[in-house]
Amino acid sequence: MEISEAALTLFESKGVEATTVGEIAQAAGVSQRTFFRYFATKEEAALRDHWAFEAILGAGLDRLDSDVSPRLALEASFAAALTVYSDSSSIACQRLLRVNRIIKKEPTLRAVLARASVARNATLVDAVSKRFDCSELQIRLAVDVSIAVLRAALETWVDRSSTDEAANLPETYSLARTLAYK
Repeated sequence: MEISEAALTLFESKGVEATTVGEIAQAAGVSQRTFFRYFATKEEAALRDHWAFEAILGAGLDRLDSDVSPRLALEASFAAALTVYSDSSSIACQRLLRVNRIIKKEPTLRAVLARASVARNATLVDAVSKRFDCSELQIRLAVDVSIAVLRAALETWVDRSSTDEAANLPETYSLARTLAYK
């Protein structure tokens, strides 16, 4: 079993606080030393798929369409990136869903993500600033609003997926974009 998978499995059964790095390493069949070569904390190990999700979102930042507003450019970039998650039965989609269900239940993981969001937003502001000749306020608003729409879509998708196997992240994001500006 890989380290991230072991962390997720243990967090699902015992919770984050009750799980130790030693237990994760043992379940993964590695030493604690090996664990720490890959991850700084047990929380980081469980969030690998979330970081991959954010990397996918960030991959299109150098291609933002400067012919539209910064917000529309970011949202179009996010929408394009989310096509990776179109197939609800794909491994990537199922892992993202699984980690987000755990995040929803675990305040420790939410706190890690809240701290990381500061750096992510700064990266987005920097990327948008390089492509658009706008005020800092307009760029910050574009980033914050775009992230809020994405977060609402992601959380709604996670909730819907519990009762609706056909729930689709890109479609939920498209709906969130529409509803956000009504």
